[in-house]
Amino acid sequence: MNKKKEKSFDNLFLDFNNLTEFLSRNNYLSRLIGNGSNDFILNSTYQVRNVHNDKFFYNLIKKIIDKYNLYGAKIDVDLFVGFTQGAVSIIHEDKYDVILYGLTGETMYIIDKKQYILEPGDLIKINAGEIHQAIGISPRIVLSLGVHERTDI
Repeated sequence: MNKKKEKSFDNLFLDFNNLTEFLSRNNYLSRLIGNGSNDFILNSTYQVRNVHNDKFFYNLIKKIIDKYNLYGAKIDVDLFVGFTQGAVSIIHEDKYDVILYGLTGETMYIIDKKQYILEPGDLIKINAGEIHQAIGISPRIVLSLGVHERTDI
């Protein structure tokens, strides 16, 4: 197993038809991110905030928490959605660890100048301070866990 990436971590899948049903169950905060322009907003990446309360993700989130022993950590759980190939995020670094799970489509993550392909069922961990960027190889849906400081230490 690659230290950064784990193939076939789980079999949870979310396609675009089910995404619309998912979004209709709650009034999620969302925003456009990335390098899209006002004339081509469908080429942007969308962030859907705080999806952790939906029962659809419960077992997967618990499995990730168990794998990385994240009990006591503050965790933000978001979806990143790109409707077109080539939808990109900005190049950035986070001050906290990020764990990504592929729900549908393929995404190339460039992490500290190394390339990783996230496919459905795969898991990638980006450590705090690692410079990274996401590039949609195809339309994609990715679950993201932002792992902040532990509150039990």
